[in-house]
Amino acid sequence: MDPLFSLVIPVFNQKEGYFRRCIESVLNQAHPRLEIIVSDNHSTNGCTAFLSDIGDPRLRLIRPPCHLQLIQHFAFAGFQARGQLLSFLPSDDWLEPDWLDIMAGVMDRHPDAALAFCDLRKHEVESGQVSRYRGDAYPSRFLTNAEAIRIFGKFICRDTSAWMTGALIRRDAYFKCGGFHDAGVRYAGDACIGLGLLKYGGVAYENSALANYTVWTTKQGKSDAQWSAMACQDIAKVIGWAQNDMELRALAKAANFSFSGSRIRMSVFFLLAYIKNVIDDRENTRLHDDFQETLKILSRGWLPKWVTSIFRINLVTAVMSILKNRFGMFIKSRFL
Repeated sequence: MDPLFSLVIPVFNQKEGYFRRCIESVLNQAHPRLEIIVSDNHSTNGCTAFLSDIGDPRLRLIRPPCHLQLIQHFAFAGFQARGQLLSFLPSDDWLEPDWLDIMAGVMDRHPDAALAFCDLRKHEVESGQVSRYRGDAYPSRFLTNAEAIRIFGKFICRDTSAWMTGALIRRDAYFKCGGFHDAGVRYAGDACIGLGLLKYGGVAYENSALANYTVWTTKQGKSDAQWSAMACQDIAKVIGWAQNDMELRALAKAANFSFSGSRIRMSVFFLLAYIKNVIDDRENTRLHDDFQETLKILSRGWLPKWVTSIFRINLVTAVMSILKNRFGMFIKSRFL
């Protein structure tokens, strides 16, 4: 009997403790028609070795023919799924035991949904703080694709991957939209999928926190200024791709939504990130060059590159440091 659900876990050199937690949470999903696909991108640290000791017939370990870039690896793994509904789980995240039962029920109640996603518990590695990702900001409900494009259009400016952990996607819609197709991005393929799926249905949201999302910082080597610059470049490319897609452009027009507004929000986010990083490391020439290039892509030339140079002046840096500490979080939460 073919599986009804496919849970796809791409992994590469993950720390074994995090990966074990991820796998254990998946094995705790009780549904018998679940297939668990672990795609090992030719890890060199032996992080998948313990899987051979697991006797669960639902678990399948695969490898691509060679090591792939992140987006290509997710695409390869996704195309191995046989279930009618599929989900991608990063190897450092994990699921609550009732995740599949609840999310399957959500999809059953909303046959017009191309995907369903849920709230998360956000775990900050450095501080140990745990909090709801969205909390009560979004109630459980079904959104038409016109309603959803307004939300996803904002998500791509601040939650580039947080919708995917714990989400269920209809397999036919996934393949129709091209899966993790190439929009010229290095990391934000999930942003393309989130928008692309809207061409084939609406979105169901479950307010319960059914999955756990790990947030890394610079100290763990998984988030730094250069990564921030690349992420901003990715989102600029996603917005450009969406603006050039005829179906998405028509959908946005019908919803009275402007991707140009998303571009402006992302420009503000970029400037806030740049100011923060200049304050922290003003002499980092590579940082300055990366953000200059990001600004060029993001603004399509309407914001001159020399704008970022202003923030390297000693007096301006000192003033911006004071303003950042006093008003930074307020501006970010209100504008983004």
